[in-house]
Amino acid sequence: MNFSAQQIHIANETRLDLNKSDQKTLVKQWLNMSGKEIWAEADWYFSLDRQIVQTVVDKTAGTVDVSAGGTTVTGTSTAFASTNVGSFIQFSSSNDWYKITAVAGATSLTIEIAYVGTSNLDDGTYTIRRMFYSLGSTVEKLLSARQAISPTFIDMLHYRDFDIYRPNPTSTGNPDSLVVYGLDSSGNMQFTLYPFPSAIENIEVRFKKLYTDLSADSDTSSIPAKWHETVMIDGAIWRAFQYQSTGQAAEETRAMFARKRFESGLAKMLAQQDIDTSRHDIIVARDQARTTLGPILPYKYGS
Repeated sequence: MNFSAQQIHIANETRLDLNKSDQKTLVKQWLNMSGKEIWAEADWYFSLDRQIVQTVVDKTAGTVDVSAGGTTVTGTSTAFASTNVGSFIQFSSSNDWYKITAVAGATSLTIEIAYVGTSNLDDGTYTIRRMFYSLGSTVEKLLSARQAISPTFIDMLHYRDFDIYRPNPTSTGNPDSLVVYGLDSSGNMQFTLYPFPSAIENIEVRFKKLYTDLSADSDTSSIPAKWHETVMIDGAIWRAFQYQSTGQAAEETRAMFARKRFESGLAKMLAQQDIDTSRHDIIVARDQARTTLGPILPYKYGS
């Protein structure tokens, strides 16, 4: 059912007039609000996607000069490139890392803050490293990541834990950990890998997509069609009845039943989510059914 058909369905149920632009706008908003509420309820199978992030190895070729207190780095036999903007550079004279904010050419770049050395660095060695990798603009929540070279499932760590155990990480190798941290300049989620990649690798990340608002009349929701009328539209109708209510008992009851219909449909959606049948609950909560000998165990447990 496309966006236009959904609007017509709601107008027929609620006696709203889609020829009035203000009412049509409200109906569209209610449908998208309903879709977002459904989307937020679970990591639905239809909300999941994947992306390959290709790693970047350190750049060390050539030598560099930088003046004390300066922000311009001049290279000799270097190959600086625009793709280095956003990466970090470390000089042989210091353990500090400086964010690269601009690249003027293969032998010239600019760093974010002034070089802290007390004297000029001449013909020094350096390391340019990609610290952060960005995910696509459709990512709402990162779910898991893995790399195939080892092969390894990549652990997702909280940034506080990572900072406690690896306050100044420098190791390179095959990544086995990932830390989500902030947004890039385009507003996309970004993360750090550890160890920092020593080779070009394809990191597969799995994520929940952002909900996409319906806009054009021909748009169709990512929510499966079987739930359009029984859940998505019901959620919009509930909001329409709330909008129309003047506080009368009959109107309040109508809105309440519409809400219950929406919640019932949402519960059915949750019940039909995929279930991992390869696992069994062995230990149950104390308030669940028990025998005199302890918790109820799965059928043929231990046989």
